[in-house]
Amino acid sequence: MHRYWSALTLASLLTACGGGGGTTDGTPVPAASAALSFSPDKVAISAVAGTSTTATVTATVARPADFGGATVYAYLVDGAGVLLPNVQLVADGSQAYHATLQTAPTLAAGGYQGNFTVKLCRDSGCAGQFPGSPMLLPYDIQVAPAGSAPFSASGTVPLTVTMHQGGAVPAPAAISVQAVGRSWSAVSGAAWLTLNNTSGSGNATITATYAAASLAPGLYNTTVTLTAGDGLVATVPVALTVLAPAFQVSSDGVTFTAINGAPIAAQDVQLATDNAQATRWIASSGAGWLRASPSQGYTPATTTLSIDPTIGTLVSGNYSTNLTLTATGVTTRQLPVALKLVRPTLLVSNAAVTLGGSYGRDFSPRSMTLSLNTGANLWPWQLSAAPAWASASAFAGRVGATASTITFTPNAAAAPASGATVQMLAGATVNGDVVATPITLTINKDKHKLLPSELGVAMSGTPGWSRVTRRISMVDNYGLVPDWTAASDQPWLTASGSGASLILSADPSALAPNSLNYATVTVAPTDPAIPAATPIRVAFWKGTTTPTAPVSPHPLYRNVVTDPIRPLVYAHNGGTTIDIYNVYTGQLTDTLTGFGGALGDMAVSADGALLYAYDLDNSKLEVRVLATKAVQARWTLAHKPDRTSRLALLRPNGVDLVALNDGSIYNSAGKLLASLPIQGGTLSAAADGKRLYVQDEDGTAVHLATYTVDYADIGGGPLFTAPLPAASHLGNGGAGQDIAVSADGAILYAASASPTQCSVLGTNDLGTLSYLASGGNAPDNVEVGSDGRVYCGVAGKSAAADVWVYSAAGALLQQRKFVPVGRQLAPRQMVISGDGFILIGLNDDGVLNIVPVGP
Repeated sequence: MHRYWSALTLASLLTACGGGGGTTDGTPVPAASAALSFSPDKVAISAVAGTSTTATVTATVARPADFGGATVYAYLVDGAGVLLPNVQLVADGSQAYHATLQTAPTLAAGGYQGNFTVKLCRDSGCAGQFPGSPMLLPYDIQVAPAGSAPFSASGTVPLTVTMHQGGAVPAPAAISVQAVGRSWSAVSGAAWLTLNNTSGSGNATITATYAAASLAPGLYNTTVTLTAGDGLVATVPVALTVLAPAFQVSSDGVTFTAINGAPIAAQDVQLATDNAQATRWIASSGAGWLRASPSQGYTPATTTLSIDPTIGTLVSGNYSTNLTLTATGVTTRQLPVALKLVRPTLLVSNAAVTLGGSYGRDFSPRSMTLSLNTGANLWPWQLSAAPAWASASAFAGRVGATASTITFTPNAAAAPASGATVQMLAGATVNGDVVATPITLTINKDKHKLLPSELGVAMSGTPGWSRVTRRISMVDNYGLVPDWTAASDQPWLTASGSGASLILSADPSALAPNSLNYATVTVAPTDPAIPAATPIRVAFWKGTTTPTAPVSPHPLYRNVVTDPIRPLVYAHNGGTTIDIYNVYTGQLTDTLTGFGGALGDMAVSADGALLYAYDLDNSKLEVRVLATKAVQARWTLAHKPDRTSRLALLRPNGVDLVALNDGSIYNSAGKLLASLPIQGGTLSAAADGKRLYVQDEDGTAVHLATYTVDYADIGGGPLFTAPLPAASHLGNGGAGQDIAVSADGAILYAASASPTQCSVLGTNDLGTLSYLASGGNAPDNVEVGSDGRVYCGVAGKSAAADVWVYSAAGALLQQRKFVPVGRQLAPRQMVISGDGFILIGLNDDGVLNIVPVGP
């Protein structure tokens, strides 16, 4: 069999069969001192023929260093065959063992004397042996005739025990004596083992008591020998190991796990000695980062272990050391201590900080925070240098779980066009660890612009009325106070004002009668870094006659639109030409020809430069230059248009866009920029172009939707669009027809078949603020003039008035009737001249009506 010990490994025990008698196996006695000592030093067994009797032998290693931790193959050779081949050897410690021997029941009556041979070999074939091997173990076996009463003695448990010096002695052991029909005597071979009974007859139990309190540490072996009256002998080996006093510790090892730099909870260790004596002790650490407090004292005691990773500035990782416990007369104890430091993490509230906002116009400071997962412990941090276009509130400090705030302030003037991005690095030193995290710092910088609220201005003067002054709002798209100068290129027009207001004033006295005159106003920012604003085009009509009666030219039309600066209206009948009328004279002044197919909805740019019209047959949007009547472009559309297709022009952040009611938004070059979830309906845009409103047409309910729109010259110029849920919902009534936005963008006016009045809606949520009465008729048109007046047109064939005119405050100013009885206004075909004085509309039979309204 194989067994392994720390100093001696028993690989196998072999018993060889042999003949009877009392001879040895012939192995010579070794010259060197024996490697093992045996107790008893001679095996004495009394047995009865036909039975097997057991005896115990203990063995002690004499010189552990001889083995040096090598594998040892041990062999017990029974050359005479007096034993059963099932020898068992059991380890009692690192240097003590015991073997149980059983006699062979085949032995005949008689005496057997000889030697067992014990070999300690370096290999299984025993080609080499360790010093002190082989050894002889004498034996004397007396076998009584069969049927004789046996004589034997054995411990009820093996008498191999251990105690600590000065500690409690082992419990008494019982020795069972089998001696039927015999008298006997017993004697202990050592003073430290006493017997309660040293003689008797027949079977008995002897109690062996250990009197070892005064023994020094060491290995002690003795034998209890029993002798029968007929001369038979039985022996019981006893082995006692006395250990030096040892520490008793509440833990076999202590483990600490923590984030490097964070507080590490201390751990208590209880100390005592196994002899329960008050003993002075000293604890010493094997590493500077481990401390014991107190580090000395008397047992029993408690010492507190703590960790300080700042000693040696430990990096994250695994560490181990020992806490060495020493005391005079006590075995030194090594208490393993393990430390696992987890790498700390430097956290940022946002790893990407964007200055300038999404649109590149908001240059307010932006903040972020740094924190370490080190609890209350603070550690130094640093931030890499900032670019010229930004500054940081701090570049160094101390941080822990309590965050440090860094505020970045943009310097837009130093930023390149469109913006820039840099990678910054925040780092912290925590003991031996240097942890870092990147911060992406971006500045979005839109082109700095001055934005006039109007790019085209219509003025007029007749003997009966005139409009010679216009106020235009000036907006800095960075939200700053505008600072500019303005100049007109014509002597009859002057430009004045400052800040948010530009005042245009005309003196038509020198202008020719019945003439249309043009001027251009240039607004120049005082900051040279800001490009000049888009020029403002101004047209002045000087007439000799003040119109008083409606005019209805003979041709029939489907669609009309007015020019924002000229006193012109554009009308077509769904064919391929557009007629142009002067709204003051009622005369046809020109015709646009050469369109590729049937025309649909139309719109004119805010400066009066371009006309946009659907080409329904060819799925295009045609763009004409009104000054020359030339075709500027024909855009191929994403969806085929029809008579229900609408368009609206808008100019967010000073960028011209065209929105169609199929959801498409194009730039001025005809590039599709976005597709909104719009499926039909009437469109209207806020004056600043940053909101687009949609109302469905002729539905059983009125559906209203609002989209925010913005454009920024950042990275190629993204268009930002998003639905505005708070201002998108079902409105009042049904059969929506038309919508229009006030100049200040605060109100959306809506016309629908019901209720029978125009609705006034707040643009924040499109909630109803009030109504504009329309004589109980169903509104199908609503417009806002350049002077702020609101026109509510109705579909009333027998109505006393077709159009109800209100002030911007909602006061009724006048009513107009220009559609003959039996006819009504065509839906969405009422428009206002650029100066706000002439109302134009189509009857449902296509008749064009030009109606003077005046100031």
